[in-house]
Amino acid sequence: MKNVIIACQTLHDELNLAMNKTKCAYPVVWVDSEYHSDPNRLRSKLQQEIDAQKGFENILLAYGFCGNAILDLKASTANLIFPKTDDCISMLLSKPKEKFERMKATYFLTKGWIEGSKSLMKEYMNAIARYGEKRTKRIFQLMLKNYDKLMLIDTGAYSVADYWDEACKIAKIADLKLFTEKGHLWMLEKLLTGPYDEDFIVVDKGQTVNISDLGYVYDEKIYQNLKLY
Repeated sequence: MKNVIIACQTLHDELNLAMNKTKCAYPVVWVDSEYHSDPNRLRSKLQQEIDAQKGFENILLAYGFCGNAILDLKASTANLIFPKTDDCISMLLSKPKEKFERMKATYFLTKGWIEGSKSLMKEYMNAIARYGEKRTKRIFQLMLKNYDKLMLIDTGAYSVADYWDEACKIAKIADLKLFTEKGHLWMLEKLLTGPYDEDFIVVDKGQTVNISDLGYVYDEKIYQNLKLY
């Protein structure tokens, strides 16, 4: 079976570790994390990469729904297989899913997100240059008002101690309580090996990702709102 992976750069360390653990040698196309800031741009970029793949049976997308960026992607060159999960971060959390439900007021960090081109700290420094420190701090606290905790996920793919100080800076800026907890690579490993059961969505070659794939009942107004999310 000829598979290729299209993955977010923020998952670089975790996906490489999962590939080593499962002895997977599929080729990987990495997509810069900057596209996450705009679901429409991310959708266009992913479609571009999907269209460019030739001679493969399956394209494994190491992405969650990511602001509905995967809505309307066409499996133009191969079957599309991706996890049935909200975003890339949720692919790195331990089972059971109920544990994630208890963390809804938590903002998540990993090495990949801290080092990413659109990291919270980089955005903060850019905003300071434009608005000044006092105004920027108010803006960020307003942005993160629905969060009260900051979790640095220990995915096992990097040393948490190396990123603790940077996470502390972010926690201080956003006025969040910082803690760390063990994550897991089970979903990435399963993406590489299968089986593609209820944890995944499979879109056959020639078909398009539709809103029912994401768990919604079709409604034109909802559909348009989802694309603009």
